[in-house]
Amino acid sequence: MAVSVKVKWKAQPRMSAIHAAYVVATNNRCSDIKTEAALAPAATEINQRLLSASLDMGAFWRRLLIEAAEDRDDKAAVEIALIASGCSELQLDSTTAAIVNRIHDCRTVMTNRFPKLAEQLELRGRPLIERFDAYGPGLLRAVGNFVWDKSPPKDFWPAKVEGLLVQPVHGGDGGYDADGGRFWIEAMLTDADASVPEVLRVVYLIATATMSRYTRDISGDQSISLPWGIATVPIVLTVASELELVRSEPLPIEAACRLWHVGDTATANTLTSWWNEFRKSRTPLPVALKALDRQLSENRPRVQLPLNEPH
Repeated sequence: MAVSVKVKWKAQPRMSAIHAAYVVATNNRCSDIKTEAALAPAATEINQRLLSASLDMGAFWRRLLIEAAEDRDDKAAVEIALIASGCSELQLDSTTAAIVNRIHDCRTVMTNRFPKLAEQLELRGRPLIERFDAYGPGLLRAVGNFVWDKSPPKDFWPAKVEGLLVQPVHGGDGGYDADGGRFWIEAMLTDADASVPEVLRVVYLIATATMSRYTRDISGDQSISLPWGIATVPIVLTVASELELVRSEPLPIEAACRLWHVGDTATANTLTSWWNEFRKSRTPLPVALKALDRQLSENRPRVQLPLNEPH
């Protein structure tokens, strides 16, 4: 079956401010020292506000990123993120107002640092878009064939998704909103690691979001969660190796896990062992995924999934 997922690419300077604030606020490595220093006061103040209200910081920032991807105004986005983090109605108005002010400060920082960000993102995104146009459809087709044993359902792949380009501040990053049919990715001009081209991150995000959504849709149970965010890593690398986009042997699973922010070395080792066993046994993939979930659960702390829909 031909894959015709249409990606509507869009430069996202507004989301870039939220994404950069997220990276700084969650103590992720920032590749732009000047931007990090400029954002740190506002990001720290937001975290202190969340902490004083006994709210879940991780849940807040993840949800805020989702709402920013949907291009909501700051007040609405912050309100939704606060509720997702456990904020009560009594705290909501005052906490929202305080955080929105700091978000405004983050936007001012990004405007001052990158006054022509929209145009820059469009230029920076061109090499990645061109590479996806060249390889993306073939890679997605191969992923679908692998997952479904060469017979993917007709309604499996979405007809279109949004691809949002944000300013690089993490040396390569991305996430997805499966329900919203969109993903975001830092507009890197070059591959962060030649062994794992950035175009594969795009394929990974689309494939993972699609599998997560499809699993929920056919089960009718929003609570079902198979580790597609982990298992899709070696699947994408395998089909990419067949197209000679990945040339290393064995597969660079650890590098991909690190670059795509899927998990640490222990997670990569667990995934590599599981993948090798799966390829030998050819256990049905849904059964193998449950085994992977159990193996990951035994290796605490739990794997950090990429920036995506709230869990």
